[in-house]
Amino acid sequence: MGWRGGWLMSLLVVGVGCGGALPEEQAEAGLAQEPTFAPEVTAEGLCLPTAAGTQRVKTILPPSELGIPRFAMGPGSFVDFKGALHFAVNQEDGRRGLWRSTGTDAGTTEVKGFPATAGSGTPLLSQLTATPAQLFFQAPDAAHGSELWVSDGTTAGTRMVKDVTPGTEDSYLTHLTAAGSTLVFFKETYDATVFATRYELWKSDGTAAGTVRLRDFGTGVDVSYLDAKQGNALLFFVRELEGATSLWRTDGTAAGTVQLKRLDAGPNTYPNDVRTSGALTLFKLDEMSGLSELWKTDGTAGGTLRLASFGSTRAMRVLGALGAYAYVTTTSFSTQYMVIYRVPLAGGNPEPVVTLPNDYTSQGEAFPFIEAVSQAPGGKKLYFAVAIGSNGPAPRDTQLWVTNGTAGGTTLLRRPLSLSDEYGSPVYAAADNLVFFASEEMAPVGLEPWVSNGTVAGTRRLKDIASQGPTRSSYPREFFRMGSRVYFSAFDDTLNAQLWSSALSNTCAAPEDAQ
Repeated sequence: MGWRGGWLMSLLVVGVGCGGALPEEQAEAGLAQEPTFAPEVTAEGLCLPTAAGTQRVKTILPPSELGIPRFAMGPGSFVDFKGALHFAVNQEDGRRGLWRSTGTDAGTTEVKGFPATAGSGTPLLSQLTATPAQLFFQAPDAAHGSELWVSDGTTAGTRMVKDVTPGTEDSYLTHLTAAGSTLVFFKETYDATVFATRYELWKSDGTAAGTVRLRDFGTGVDVSYLDAKQGNALLFFVRELEGATSLWRTDGTAAGTVQLKRLDAGPNTYPNDVRTSGALTLFKLDEMSGLSELWKTDGTAGGTLRLASFGSTRAMRVLGALGAYAYVTTTSFSTQYMVIYRVPLAGGNPEPVVTLPNDYTSQGEAFPFIEAVSQAPGGKKLYFAVAIGSNGPAPRDTQLWVTNGTAGGTTLLRRPLSLSDEYGSPVYAAADNLVFFASEEMAPVGLEPWVSNGTVAGTRRLKDIASQGPTRSSYPREFFRMGSRVYFSAFDDTLNAQLWSSALSNTCAAPEDAQ
């Protein structure tokens, strides 16, 4: 087991090794009741946005030929660049475009269009990543395939950076991250001679000459798709195929590309649930034995520490950090109850906070799992979606919860969210007291955007976008706050997913009826 240590005793030794029950199992007989709701208080800050203030920004896409609203891509990959929203538009016919918007129809324009390429499909325009002066992204053209591009926000200033994989073959670029004014990214190439992927770390200053390889990790490792940004550095995980998993850091320089810590000495250990709260990143390591470890890192070797280990009788997921504690959930494989734990960031044993109810435990397979988590920058609340599984592809139930880290402050806000196995509700905390999500209602309303201020009374439908058209669900996606608006895409009466926005205000009007 390597150098496992720290805070193992209470969950692993007591709960598993000695055959004793974990804290939530000792009390589960009385845990099926409804949870204690947080006080219904008016949260500070932003008001609940209104249906009247939620409008389509512009009709960008023609009617969908596919005609399946839940699969419509719509505008996406939203990013704030030089004070304007920039985003990708990928059309069904293969045309691609980089767009910008100031929140009005006239102020929403295409920066650069890309025609469809020959073949069975054109790669997506994707991975918009902004530095202070440049916007990087990946885009395709006929002569070079899908490669790295850069823009200064103008059509004339939008160009390919470098043909990283020369010729018409596509480059597979991942982990695009701004490290100050430098872009760092991985180039992944399948090597057919050894039947493995080669991982190369690159950097770019936006010029061909300044786009170079920093380090070749070779084909003997896997680089996880999970990563985190700490300050002006990218944190990423490297697993030796027959050895340990390590946490690495790069700031875009050769000297600043270092292994921070060897995380586990054994093979078949995988990182999971990487969540950043301010200057701290939490992550989980899963072992083939079923054990799960909670770690924290501040981007330094000394600040990368194991906080706790959880036994194989339950699944652990990371929620985030609030104050002096990390918060996780554990779900028992035998009882199918989910428990929120808090773990001291300074070191100490995990402590149970509250057990969430599960109305389906007597009906067979009903395993709860975390679908989404969101926390506003500097926020003191964690919003999270819980799905109750079934023996089929679709969940039995989906629920939106909020917690401030206490039992009394852990509140069920809305159920169900989406009951589809092909569309999961986004959860986006635009502020500590304002979360956007999607929720399903009986016909004729369907799946529409909802908002909540973190209280039951302050949870309501934002707008009924699609029920007046031929579909009854708008399937909202990719909520993104920029200034005084939250942007998203929604399938509407234009028969495709378009750019929408909801105006934010701290001057509250009288409550409106659901629209």
